Amino acid sequence: MRVNKETAEQLVRAAALDAVREFEKEQKKNKRVHVFQNAKKLMENYNRICQSVREGVSEISDMDNSIELEEFTEEDIYINSILKSKLRSIVMIAHIDKCLKLLEEEEYQKGTPEKYLAFKYFYLDEMTYENVEKVYGYGERTVRRWVTELTGILGVYLFGSDAIMLE
Repeated sequence: MRVNKETAEQLVRAAALDAVREFEKEQKKNKRVHVFQNAKKLMENYNRICQSVREGVSEISDMDNSIELEEFTEEDIYINSILKSKLRSIVMIAHIDKCLKLLEEEEYQKGTPEKYLAFKYFYLDEMTYENVEKVYGYGERTVRRWVTELTGILGVYLFGSDAIMLE
């Protein structure tokens, strides 16, 4: 069978378009997974971040008064970095707290407050799935499903349109 040049070009174009579509589909899936993983990681570390902000020694008043702030030494730069990190943590905590409130309100409006409570017990109270299961009497798989579902919703609240525009 002999294929003319025009037919070959059409086949190559069609194959290239299919490859691009498949690549874009995979990229969207990866971004969706990334949003979920970031939301999960933030919630897994939420209590640590809060503790770090509460207990961290990173206030201007905590610095040694003998340090001349106008002369930036390596130590000054390091301390400034710690202060900026603490500020970012404070902003992130405030954002997470607002998103958790929205998530809680949404679940109460849906008539499923137990989902939010299971989510809260798991992440904020650091209970195991098994202990959350005992509180409600639902199966462990149900609790895991609720936590996963609400983590996905929280990702939308946390990352906004970046989480939604992946479809």
